[in-house]
Amino acid sequence: MAPRSNEQNDLIRTERREQILQAALGVFARKGLMAAKIGDIAAAAGLSHGLVYHYFASKDEVFTALVDRALEGTIAVVQAALQQPGTPWEQLRWLTAAMVEGGRQRPEHGLIMVQAFTSEAVPPAVKQLVAEKGPQIYRYLVPLIQAGQAAGQVVAEDPIKLAVAHSSLVQGLILGQTQGQGTYPAPDVDMVLRLLKA
Repeated sequence: MAPRSNEQNDLIRTERREQILQAALGVFARKGLMAAKIGDIAAAAGLSHGLVYHYFASKDEVFTALVDRALEGTIAVVQAALQQPGTPWEQLRWLTAAMVEGGRQRPEHGLIMVQAFTSEAVPPAVKQLVAEKGPQIYRYLVPLIQAGQAAGQVVAEDPIKLAVAHSSLVQGLILGQTQGQGTYPAPDVDMVLRLLKA
């Protein structure tokens, strides 16, 4: 059998790393950072301890990678909203729908982000990510709200407070879905956006 090429090795490394991150997402969401162990992550991924340590030096490093991914994903969705066709209100509607649907599909992200933003036990690298990347979401959302205000589509209130209220409401919906396990119907996008409607 011929040896694997560098490209094949890179693909295997990427796939294995992704396998570990997906398993860790569920572990951290269920157990929290403090209670989770590398052994839990390895078991959930179906891998040995040693193989997990081959890709990540510690559970803190895994957690940091997940927080970074979640922050980058949220920033990317907000940026994508600005590229959508239509009015600022249509862009806000697209953004809200994308965020709610993303949270519905992967509520674990919301659970680890609560830890990232509120726990004193998170690694320093996570605190730095939250400080640096957390505000970037508002860097894009606030101008979108201001554009909606200029078009007479968004209520004439402080755009920063409206952006914070919008984000808080969406995050609350995502967390509510994890608590209710789908028992209670979530508000639809138009109900969420009523807060901003002019």
